[in-house]
Amino acid sequence: MTTPTVPTSARPAPAGRASPLPAALAVETLKLGRSLVARLATALLAALVPAAAVGMVALARSPQAGGPTAAKLADYATGDLATTHLTVGAQVLSVAALAAGGFFVASSFGRELESGTAGALFGLAVPRGTIALAKCLVTLAWTTASVVLTVGLSVAASAVVTAASGASFGAWREAGVAVVAGLLGGGLALPFAWVATVTRSQLATVGALVGVVALTQIVVLLGGGSWFPYAAPSLWTGMGGPDAAAAVGLPHLLVAAAVVPLAVGAVVRTWRRLTNV
Repeated sequence: MTTPTVPTSARPAPAGRASPLPAALAVETLKLGRSLVARLATALLAALVPAAAVGMVALARSPQAGGPTAAKLADYATGDLATTHLTVGAQVLSVAALAAGGFFVASSFGRELESGTAGALFGLAVPRGTIALAKCLVTLAWTTASVVLTVGLSVAASAVVTAASGASFGAWREAGVAVVAGLLGGGLALPFAWVATVTRSQLATVGALVGVVALTQIVVLLGGGSWFPYAAPSLWTGMGGPDAAAAVGLPHLLVAAAVVPLAVGAVVRTWRRLTNV
C-alpha cells in the first residue's frame, strides 16, 4: 500500500524557518508604547502644530499686531483663512516632525547601546539586522501615525475657526501638503539612527540633529536648498516664500524621500556588524 505524498506547498514550514521579523516588531512596538519620548513627542506635535497654525494666523490678522511681528507674519495676514491655517501647519510640521523623529531615534537606538543593555537583545534568536529593521519600521509607523493625527487635529481646529468666521473649509490640498511634508520630515530622522548606532550616544545624536538643522539654514542661504533633502520639504510648503516653493518639484521631493531607504539599509548593515555590546 502506497503512502500518500503531501505536496511541498501544503507542508507546514519548520518552526526554525519562521521569519523573526514579526517577533522583533512586536517587541519594538511594546517598547514604543512604553517610551516616554514617543508619548511626549506625539503629544507636543498634536498640540503645538494646530495651535501654531491657528494662533499665528490669528496674530497676523489681529489689529494689535505691529512692528517686527507684523512684518514677519505678513504672508499670513491675507488670503483664505483655512488655506493659510494649513499652510502654516505644514511649515511647522515639516520641521517639528524631523525634531520629534530625531529625538525618538536617539532614544530608541542610542539608549540601549549607551547603557550596555543591547547585549541582552543580541542574545536572542533574532538577528541583529532584523532588530534594527524592526526599529526602523516601528519608527516610520509611529511617525506616520503622529503626522496624520496632527494634520487631522489641525484640520479640525481650522474648520472650527473658519466656521466661526462664517466661511467654509476647503483647504484639503494644503492638508495633503502638510501630510507629505510631515512624512518627509519624519523620514529624514532615520539617518540619525545610524548616528546613534555609530556613536552609541543619545547626546551625540541630538547634537548631530542640531548640526544638520544649522547646516540646512546655511545651504538655503547659499541658494542650494531645493536639492538639499533637509531643506526641500520646508521650502515646498512655502517657508522660504512663494519663489522658493515654486523652485521645489517632484524630483527634489523624491531625493528627500530616497534618504529613508538608504538610511534603513545603512542602519541594518551597521547593526549586523556591531561588537562589544
